[in-house]
Amino acid sequence: MRGWFDGHTGVMNPSPRKAAMLERRAHWRSIVEQAAISSVPIRQFCQAQQVDEQQYYYWRRILAQEEGGENAAAPAGRFVLVRPEASAVADSASAALELVLDRGWRLRIPCGVDEATLRCVLTALTPQA
Repeated sequence: MRGWFDGHTGVMNPSPRKAAMLERRAHWRSIVEQAAISSVPIRQFCQAQQVDEQQYYYWRRILAQEEGGENAAAPAGRFVLVRPEASAVADSASAALELVLDRGWRLRIPCGVDEATLRCVLTALTPQA
């Protein structure tokens, strides 16, 4: 392991290059955490923070992999996979209702959707306090 030994503290300090990488990771971890709790879409968040959107996604992926593959930007158990029946598939033109959520997401709800399924989806999309 490269680095230097501090005789006063008895601690092995990282090399300047490694220290810079640790600082960069801490910086991006902070940005990713702020974005996760932000109520604005990622594109708007990155513009407001003057952060390159592609770099944001790169670092979010890297940090998530380091943390054991968990997605650092999304809390676990928040999304539900819904597979509509072939006859119930609806496009935006035949949707009876369209909800535009605060993050910019659009939820198109067809006529005759199962109430329990809709409740499950809406619960999954509701921010957890």
